[in-house]
Amino acid sequence: MAEFNFNNLGDGLRTIFLAGVGAVATGAEKGQQIVDELVKKGEISVEQGKVLNSELSRKAQGAAKGAFSTASGVASDAADKAREAFTGVQEAALKARLAGMSSEERAAYAAKVQEFVNEANAGAAAADSDKETVDAEVADDAPTGAPAAETPASEAPAAETKDAE
Repeated sequence: MAEFNFNNLGDGLRTIFLAGVGAVATGAEKGQQIVDELVKKGEISVEQGKVLNSELSRKAQGAAKGAFSTASGVASDAADKAREAFTGVQEAALKARLAGMSSEERAAYAAKVQEFVNEANAGAAAADSDKETVDAEVADDAPTGAPAAETPASEAPAAETKDAE
């Protein structure tokens, strides 16, 4: 039978033990390197994501502004066309009405329209005069070099009240 040498057994176990420890240490080092690389890649991805997100946000805002401008322009054009069409209808109705009147009725109608024009002009002049008066009063009350400021009622100091005891 073959003899087994127990003296070499200790050296073999020691070698196997040290190889295992080396494998664990190498695995830990490689694992740490892999983790560090993943973290770096993750940080890069997060930074790229932030840049991409801000770029997309900026583009979306630009697109929204463009769409709003386009919609505003279309609405304004539609309103202008509607105003023109309404004016055309008013003029056609006025011409039809005047055509059905006698010359005396047209003269009375023109006099009545002139009366309305005079009243409107007088009202506009009074409104302009009132505005000028208010503007002058505000300018007189305002401190020199500073615009007049109004205190909203919500910010005005509250009156103090005493509780009856």
